[in-house]
Amino acid sequence: MKNSKKKIIYSEFIGSCFLVMIVVGSGIMAQNLTTDVAIMLLANTIATGAGLFVLITVFSDISGAHFNPFVTLSMYFTGRLKSKLIHIYILSQILGCLAGVGLANFFFELPIYELSSKTRDGVYIFVAEIVATFGLILIIFGSMKSGKVVTAACVGFYITAGYWFTSSTSFANPAVAIARTFTDTFTGINYLNTPFFIIAELLGAMLAIFVIKKMLFTK
Repeated sequence: MKNSKKKIIYSEFIGSCFLVMIVVGSGIMAQNLTTDVAIMLLANTIATGAGLFVLITVFSDISGAHFNPFVTLSMYFTGRLKSKLIHIYILSQILGCLAGVGLANFFFELPIYELSSKTRDGVYIFVAEIVATFGLILIIFGSMKSGKVVTAACVGFYITAGYWFTSSTSFANPAVAIARTFTDTFTGINYLNTPFFIIAELLGAMLAIFVIKKMLFTK
C-alpha cells in the first residue's frame, strides 16, 4: 500500500474515532451531571462544535478531513476524489466511528457496545435529517476556497446550530449514525431508526450534489 493511502486511512480512522468519542462521550458526561435535557444538549453541542473545528483543522491537509461517507461520495461525484480511494475513505470512517463509540462507552464504565433504545422516528425527523445533510455538504463546498480554518469553523458552527434548529439534532453522517446505534445513552439511536436516518442523509447529499454541480460553485 502506498504511503499516501496509509496516511488517508490513519487520518480518516483517527479523525472519525475522535469525532464519535466527542459526540458520545460529551453526551454521557452531560447525562451524568444533570437531568435537564436542554443543558445536556447544550453541553453536547459545545463539545461537538469545538471538536469538529479542531479535527478538521488538524486533518484537512492529510485526507481532507471528510469523516463522513457522504462527504466522500460528494467529493467523488464533483470530481474532487478518485474512485479508487472511495472504499479506503468509507471503511476507515465506519471503523473509526465504531472504535470511537466503544471507547466513549468504556470511559464511563458502560458496556463497550450496547444497542440503543432511544427512539428517533417520524417524518419530521426524516425531513430534518435531509435538510441537515444538504446544508452540511453545501457549506463544506461553499467554504473550501477560503481555506481549511474557515471550512473547519463553518462546519463546526453549522453542526452547533444544527443540534438546535433540526429535530434530528443533525447527525448528517451515516458512519456516525451507525456508531450511535451502539450506545444506549443520550446520543444513541434505536437500530430500527438508523436505516431511515441513512436514507434521509443520502437524499440530502444527492440534493446537495445536484445543487453544487448545476447551480453553485461552478465556473
